[in-house]
Amino acid sequence: MFQHLQREMATAGYDRTVEQICNKLKKVKKDYWDQKRDLGRTSGSGRPKTSPHYNLLDSVLGDRPTNGFGSTVNSLSLESIVLDETKNARSSSDAVKSHTTESGWSSGFKRRVRSVAQKRKADSDSTKEFLSAMTECHRQWLEMEQEQRREEWEREAQLRREEMQQELALRREEAEREETLRREEMEARSKDSELLTSCLMQIAKIISKDPAAL
Repeated sequence: MFQHLQREMATAGYDRTVEQICNKLKKVKKDYWDQKRDLGRTSGSGRPKTSPHYNLLDSVLGDRPTNGFGSTVNSLSLESIVLDETKNARSSSDAVKSHTTESGWSSGFKRRVRSVAQKRKADSDSTKEFLSAMTECHRQWLEMEQEQRREEWEREAQLRREEMQQELALRREEAEREETLRREEMEARSKDSELLTSCLMQIAKIISKDPAAL
């Protein structure tokens, strides 16, 4: 209903929000009930003056039902009251003042629109900065991870080289020991062979000198 009323007022040249329309309706109802209460307390010539729309409001908000079809009629009648009251206020105001008011409202509206646009731009810029920072952090993290992996690979390669060098050194030492043992063994055998040869030569000499020695 209020959106329909907003569209109708906009068509008539009165740009109002739904919230402003709701507040206006509340004020009209409050004024009516205040006047009705004041009228009930006084009588005769001392009765207070009523608003131009009091009779219409009384026919709508008086002893009518507050729900169903009556509520719909009341709401539609209140829409007419708000439109009429707004038109009367516009007609009774000075043209220069009206122009100034409209200009001020238009300027305020433009400022609000500009402020919203700037806020959205700021939010967009903040989002872009956040995404840019996240991208940069992710890039740095990848570089750091690659650097750590490279250092780890180099450490592992160094360990493998050291292990291979140690293994080669052990094999070389073992080979040298085996070679030393073979050389010593060959030298010992050579000495035994020389000793045996010397003994045989001595026996041969003895036999040649005295065959009866056998």
